[in-house]
Amino acid sequence: MDINSTLIDKGIVLPDAPPPAANYIPFVKIDKLVFISGQVSQNEDGFIKGVLGKDLDVKQGYNAARQCGISLLAQ
Repeated sequence: MDINSTLIDKGIVLPDAPPPAANYIPFVKIDKLVFISGQVSQNEDGFIKGVLGKDLDVKQGYNAARQCGISLLAQ
């Protein structure tokens, strides 16, 4: 099973990778490694902000981390 099939099975749709918000290189590939920078947690409402345990509960923190991971995959 390839990555696209796995994502489809899990109901994950990758968004278009957003353009860099500042002057940086979004990713660099060296051999088999990809180094990614500038990723933040965001959803359809915008940036997800807060501190886990203070502003976000565990479920909200999980969702923020999940959104960031999805953005990393889209990049």
